Amino acid sequence: MPLQESFFRFDWFAAILLVGVVQGFFLSLLFLARRPHRQPYHHLLLAALAFTFGALVLEVFLCYSGLMFRVLPLVDFSEPANFAIGPLTYLLFRSLNGNNWTRRQWLHFIPFGLYLLYHVLFYVQTEAVKYNAYISAYFPDWEYLPVTITLDWDPLLLTRYVNELTILHVVIYIGLCFRLLRKQRPAGDAPNPYFYSWAKFLLYFFVASLLMILFVKLTYERDLGDHLLAVFLVLQLFFASFKIITDSAFFQPVVQVKYEKSALSEEAKQDLLQRLKAAEQEKFYTQPSASLPNLAKQLRTSPHYLSQSLNERLGKSFFEYLAELRIQEAKAILSDPAQQHLKVEEVAEQVGYLSKSAFSAAFKKQTGQTPGEYRKKAILS
Repeated sequence: MPLQESFFRFDWFAAILLVGVVQGFFLSLLFLARRPHRQPYHHLLLAALAFTFGALVLEVFLCYSGLMFRVLPLVDFSEPANFAIGPLTYLLFRSLNGNNWTRRQWLHFIPFGLYLLYHVLFYVQTEAVKYNAYISAYFPDWEYLPVTITLDWDPLLLTRYVNELTILHVVIYIGLCFRLLRKQRPAGDAPNPYFYSWAKFLLYFFVASLLMILFVKLTYERDLGDHLLAVFLVLQLFFASFKIITDSAFFQPVVQVKYEKSALSEEAKQDLLQRLKAAEQEKFYTQPSASLPNLAKQLRTSPHYLSQSLNERLGKSFFEYLAELRIQEAKAILSDPAQQHLKVEEVAEQVGYLSKSAFSAAFKKQTGQTPGEYRKKAILS
């Protein structure tokens, strides 16, 4: 195999894939480096998902560049990971929407575990068999090596239809994500805004990944377009990195210094935010008496700890947080056809403002419109 062994391709695609491999494994280490016993479990899921992406991109890089000829035992090493992306993404989405981990969640990894065991039949094949498998996917016009098959590595034809099974698997978990989203927001109330923004980002990319898989598999024969799909995964990794960095406390030095001696753990912050979410569902913010001390008392914590959690986890002061919830509620009322008879001052009272002018000023600051203008546009739409 002298020609094949000397084959090497390094272009812009290969460069992007290589950088993506480094980024994926770096992100997984970054999340694992956080102390998991003091962190919500979604950090561990993020680490596992980043590692899975890194492994998938690594195999595509080796195949696309031709380096796989030098490491033939690694042919299709990451294929079982196809059935880990769906569960990891769904469970991460579930975690970011405020759901706790239960032992039942391990059941989602049964397809991954079963396919991994099934794929052992291919792992133990000779290098000649793996060479033929590699060129059949990436260099179908090249000459195959003569081999004698003593052990069928695909008796159930699962490997032959792995692309179709992967697409079905992803579709099922996208459906579970949307089902959970509808269940979480029966009355239009969003979960913790910070984590909800992450959940939306995750779901958008999950759907986009499915569309990309369909495009690649319908456009290209065998695995010839997998480098495009891998580049898309790399873009997700870098966008996630960008979001992590921009959300980092590094850009909130005043908050960090202010609370650097606080004894409030990350686990306690997360628990406090879960209780805050429950208070939001009870619409505490519509009470004119809503204040930091009163809310802290309701949540069985101190005003200092509540303020710290809002600043560090949501990036907002209590007053910004309160105004955001009240204006969100006001928008729902103003756009409701059944409540068009209410005057602006009545809407203000319903969402907790004692002054029409204070309500109008807060509403315009957040939406760029007066309550009246917002109502007119909502009616026309």
